[in-house]
Amino acid sequence: MLSRWGTAFKQINAFSKAHGPQSALLSLRQLQTTRAQHQDQSYIVLQPQFDKPMTKPEEKRPNVMKIIAREALARADTDNRSKLFVRRAAPRDRMCAGDVVFVETKNSTSDSGTTSFTGVCIAIYRRGVDTSFILRNVVQKVGVEMRYMAYSPLVKRIEILQKGVGFRRAKLFYLRDNPGKTFQLKALKKMAQSAASTAKQG
Repeated sequence: MLSRWGTAFKQINAFSKAHGPQSALLSLRQLQTTRAQHQDQSYIVLQPQFDKPMTKPEEKRPNVMKIIAREALARADTDNRSKLFVRRAAPRDRMCAGDVVFVETKNSTSDSGTTSFTGVCIAIYRRGVDTSFILRNVVQKVGVEMRYMAYSPLVKRIEILQKGVGFRRAKLFYLRDNPGKTFQLKALKKMAQSAASTAKQG
């Protein structure tokens, strides 16, 4: 595109030498009008989604990458699910390792069908907008683990069925070696009821 406009200016310069500066000025105005119309048709000016950068009052020199991460998190947090992954929140208000969690996901962005999975949360990775967690369950005597991205547009709903009690570790990978401990929870009935209700809806 730059080469095209550069060639046009060269032609106008040659035209001014042959026909005078007034004719060249008229041609330049026509060229500027044509260029403005071309820009209006080819370029889309995006409006800012946030009025002000998401900075914190205690930050003397805001970090651009932190601001971008906060804005991305606010953009992806459509149903306030970020409250489940706040590290300093009370245990009853956030998701912890050992909780029995029910997750409903969309099959695709174009399909209205959904898939549900219920399991014990064995690990949480808090990485801002890339936050993820792992659920483990035993299906037909086979251990199954599912890893979900918390802010994925395919994740429709996250629900905590029961809070874990007696778990002191942040990562419960030892449940892989002791699968019986996975089901020593009072949420078995809730898990069965949620699976039955999901089957009826499907």
